[in-house]
Amino acid sequence: MKPFFFGCIFATLCFILLFIWLHQVGKSPRHHATGVTEAYKEALSTSASLAENPEVGGAQEREWIANVEKAFHPFTPEGAAKYFPLAYAETLYFRDAFHHYTDLETMVAYMVKSAEMSPGVTFEFSPVVRSGIDFYLPWVMVLPSKNGGEAQRSVGVSHLRFNAQGKVIFHQDYWDSADVLVPKVPVANGLIELVRRRF
Repeated sequence: MKPFFFGCIFATLCFILLFIWLHQVGKSPRHHATGVTEAYKEALSTSASLAENPEVGGAQEREWIANVEKAFHPFTPEGAAKYFPLAYAETLYFRDAFHHYTDLETMVAYMVKSAEMSPGVTFEFSPVVRSGIDFYLPWVMVLPSKNGGEAQRSVGVSHLRFNAQGKVIFHQDYWDSADVLVPKVPVANGLIELVRRRF
């Protein structure tokens, strides 16, 4: 009886400690995917003075967008290492759902690693939408099913600005990563659903 009693106490203490740790970890977000941060505002201001405004639908625009699309499709480690340096500037502002980078080398390393961890992922692009120096590139990320079922599809859009050399100096993604990540963690999915029902 005593081992069972102490086992219950130990399990309860472990659960309490785990809850406290998760509360501390989740108290302050480690990354603002779409928050209007100071870094974001500064990047908008800086890139505005450097960004080019080519002819809408012209050859330059088509070439620049094609370079970005080539970097993401097919999304492989080899392709990322080769094509991201051709499409993105050495100094830039890049922010997606997980990270924020301001230099090409670190961003490319992240993309190569992401491609290694996501074999078979592809992107389907829609025609770019323009507003002066601002390019909005809609896309669908397609994640293959591991058990041969239907692929998972997730919609997003990238806000881009290019310099005079046709390279991206500003890249802000708008994408709900929870669409992809949360279903893979049923416990997290349940907790988020409980929170959602309060609103």
